[in-house]
Amino acid sequence: MIQFGPAGIPLSCKGRTVRDGIIYTRNLELDAMEVQFVRGIRMTEEEAAKVRETAEEAGVELHVKAPYYINLAGDEKNIEMSFAKIVATGRLAHEMGAQTVVIHPGFYGDLSKEEATTRIVQNVRGLRNLFVREGWKPRLGIEVMGKRNVFGSLDEVLDLCSRVKGIVPVLDFAHIHARGNGILQEPDQFQAVFDRAASMKIDHFLIHFTGIHYENGNARYRLPIKKGDLKFEPLCEVLLDNNISATIISTSPILEHDAMYMNIVFDRVKERREARIARELREAQEAEEKRKREEERRRQAEEEKRQKEEEARLAAEEERKRKEEEARLAAEEAKKLKEQRCEALTKNGEQCKKNSRPNSKYCIQHKGWRGPTIWDLPENQTPDVVQSDDSGRRQVVVADPTGENEYRLYKKNNRFYFMKEKKDGFSIVFKVPDDKEVAYNKNGIPILRTRNEE
Repeated sequence: MIQFGPAGIPLSCKGRTVRDGIIYTRNLELDAMEVQFVRGIRMTEEEAAKVRETAEEAGVELHVKAPYYINLAGDEKNIEMSFAKIVATGRLAHEMGAQTVVIHPGFYGDLSKEEATTRIVQNVRGLRNLFVREGWKPRLGIEVMGKRNVFGSLDEVLDLCSRVKGIVPVLDFAHIHARGNGILQEPDQFQAVFDRAASMKIDHFLIHFTGIHYENGNARYRLPIKKGDLKFEPLCEVLLDNNISATIISTSPILEHDAMYMNIVFDRVKERREARIARELREAQEAEEKRKREEERRRQAEEEKRQKEEEARLAAEEERKRKEEEARLAAEEAKKLKEQRCEALTKNGEQCKKNSRPNSKYCIQHKGWRGPTIWDLPENQTPDVVQSDDSGRRQVVVADPTGENEYRLYKKNNRFYFMKEKKDGFSIVFKVPDDKEVAYNKNGIPILRTRNEE
């Protein structure tokens, strides 16, 4: 919740009384007003009670500003006078139903900052205790001051509020800006102010705002907001981004004008922010929908690819099975034909054996049984073998039928080979094993075969 109001009776209010100012503030569609006792307290408790009735009927939240000249770091006389002003303000603020009594804490004077802080803490604690004993509703609000020789920097105010429970800081952004020599320009710089106050866990802030003229870190005089370099829009962004609840009091030379101006600016920033958020939400939704569409397209493409790969795999599998079946059928057919041929050959062979001479054999070259007339083929010749005997060791030697080549017998891995030259890993054999015999193959090369092998 953000509320706006002037610091004092609106300048254009014709009645110029506090009650008239409250009604006029409500007519301007403002929600708060700070009653000013800065130049003296001129109100009775009976009048304060009537102010309360008017404020409650109008729905205007009240805050009260104590007299300017207060010094809780001064001597005994200054402290006594300051207590009297604050107590009188507190009593009337309670009767008016106000939320806060805003005070200026004091001056360093001849004291060091540490000594001034110690005195102010002690005296503010005493005032807080008095408010509690009297049962007054308003809380003491410590305003951030705009001059460097005055107690009241942001850090000092926050430190004071942390050391004295029950009091609250009043964030005067014009004074913070001036004291920092123009420090507040961007939203993150306003954000830093609230970050420093975060440890206090404040539910509702009281804020003062105006334009300000400053020199060398000191506030000189107030300006209309549009005339200064302290802009209100960045503060609005921070308030909205952090959902901060606050009452913002215009302390401008044109009180109600700038209060309404801030109200308008806040609504404008809020609308822009809501439009931006709606746009970002819409863009995010569109991006999410696009992502889902892309994901769906990708999923479909992957599914189509998978289906094609599966179809190709099935087709390849079918083709493999078809070829295997064709090969199987062909093999079966070849086997069948071979069996038929063998069967026919067997019959023919048996017949040949019956009708031919005893020495006839089956000839591979001629695919049939032949008699002795073709025994001159190399594979059927008995080669001349020279091998070792009891009188000496001679390597087994066989000459081919032409007599041009000579083959010697070698052994490797329990297998026998006829070769013209020895190779690595082969050992010489001096005698044909008893169960073996030498023969020529059809190419005229000697071979070693088991005896009686056809």
